[in-house]
Amino acid sequence: MADDVAATHDADGETKPDSHVHSPRFAAYFKVRHYEMDALGHVNNAVYLHYLEQAAYEHSAAAGFSDERTRELGGMWIVRRHEIEYLRPATAGDVLQVVTWAVEFKGARAFRDYAIAKYEGAANDPHALPADGFLLPGQELADDPLVRARTLWVWADLATARPRRIPTALYPAFFAAIEIGENRRGAEDAKNAE
Repeated sequence: MADDVAATHDADGETKPDSHVHSPRFAAYFKVRHYEMDALGHVNNAVYLHYLEQAAYEHSAAAGFSDERTRELGGMWIVRRHEIEYLRPATAGDVLQVVTWAVEFKGARAFRDYAIAKYEGAANDPHALPADGFLLPGQELADDPLVRARTLWVWADLATARPRRIPTALYPAFFAAIEIGENRRGAEDAKNAE
């Protein structure tokens, strides 16, 4: 899986590595429910797919690209492939932090990485769900993730469902140019740049 150094974009809209571009990381939180368990008492593997897709949706919406906004751009995101590495189990009652970030946009394809870890809440209420939101640049991921994953999303034409180049309007929200130590993120950067 890639690190959080994202890319700049050439004249064709392809992403190119650049150490000055940061892909803002977004964290969504989920409390594991009893009906999500398998026969071993662990979160069922298929349930993790729901967490990944929901975290991606929440990230896009927080970056200014809700379903409504993407439809205004004439497209929609479709999953083409998931790659999931299951490292350790989660069980009912656990609070999970699902962190996601864009890795690369190339033509119609977008690669997104994820890390899922147990969230250790405040001592006075360890099972409370924190608000979803962007992590600060440089904020570390958990050292012991339960799951690591990568999803290949395809931008598809709303009318035909055929792949189409990702609109350039999406780039600033998912790949924000920052200086090290600056506290600037995703859609806030794009909005402030206008």
